Amino acid sequence: MFKRVFGFFLLLGSGLASFSAMADIEVSDAKVRAMPPSVPNTAGYLVITSTERDDALLGAQCEGVKTTELHTLLEEGGLMKMRPVEAIELKAGQPVALTQGGYHLMMMGLANPLNEGQELSCELRFRQAQPLTVLLTVSKMGTEQEDAHHHHHHHH
Repeated sequence: MFKRVFGFFLLLGSGLASFSAMADIEVSDAKVRAMPPSVPNTAGYLVITSTERDDALLGAQCEGVKTTELHTLLEEGGLMKMRPVEAIELKAGQPVALTQGGYHLMMMGLANPLNEGQELSCELRFRQAQPLTVLLTVSKMGTEQEDAHHHHHHHH
């Protein structure tokens, strides 16, 4: 799956080379975790590719969110801990996935609860590339156990 997506990005990257000023950064699969209304924080996930050169994601500012930080999950003594990071390095042509188990956008202080299917606008800031505004779709994300349970239902 990942290899196929990677090949697709390479194809896409070479096709867009002539528009390099505009297409330095590709973003796909951008989503925000839907949380209960009482929870003021959530997380954003997306796949970022710097097509032309090495770059780095330095930060993000999201609409209706007080603070958005870059975080990663690290294992320390058998416990998963969230740590803010200064930058997420992007190697030229290599997609970097911000996922539930690794790097992600930590959004703190939501002005309003996010509803499933809603789109949240975030401006991403990079070391080299121009700031890029992306729309993240609010999606319900269950834990893996819930997913397994859910899939179990549909195989009758």
